[in-house]
Amino acid sequence: MKVGVFGGLFDPPHIGHLIIAQHIFEEFKLESVLFVPAGHPPHKSDYSPYHNRYEMTKLATASNVNFSISDIEKRIEDKTYTIEVIRELKKNQDELYLIIGSDQWLEIETWKDPEALFRECRIVVVRRSKYEIEKESKLFDHIMVSTSPLIDISSSMIRRRLQKGQSITYLVTPEVASYIKSNNLYK
Repeated sequence: MKVGVFGGLFDPPHIGHLIIAQHIFEEFKLESVLFVPAGHPPHKSDYSPYHNRYEMTKLATASNVNFSISDIEKRIEDKTYTIEVIRELKKNQDELYLIIGSDQWLEIETWKDPEALFRECRIVVVRRSKYEIEKESKLFDHIMVSTSPLIDISSSMIRRRLQKGQSITYLVTPEVASYIKSNNLYK
């Protein structure tokens, strides 16, 4: 079974995440895309509580039968490393396609055991504005570059808009917008 693994903070999840996931689902003929909200990522320090990010991601993906969500990183108390998550997920899946942005691609050699990650799964890199997909890496020949559209929306942009009292209509699903409002997030 070919499963896309889409990890991230999802703080909040936005339509760009959904468009990319759907595109990759079709482009690589996957059976499903598994969204994995980050627990305690080693390269980030400032983010919303896990339960909020998980619930928003669950709401954002609920209407697509090809999308599912995993709470695997919630169960890891320490820093959550991609290689460990992939190894755990691989126990139940045949073929994993890890979906990362070109911003993450630039840092991949600083991740825990990147060579092992390439042995455990296929890596799909999605273009992000301002982050070129560098070809100098010794790992470049082992990635697949997605043709997904360049979506210039980011969670940080959405948080800034909310802090300024600006609308996030059409940037997140209505369900996520409602959750953000009812939980008074990002003010």
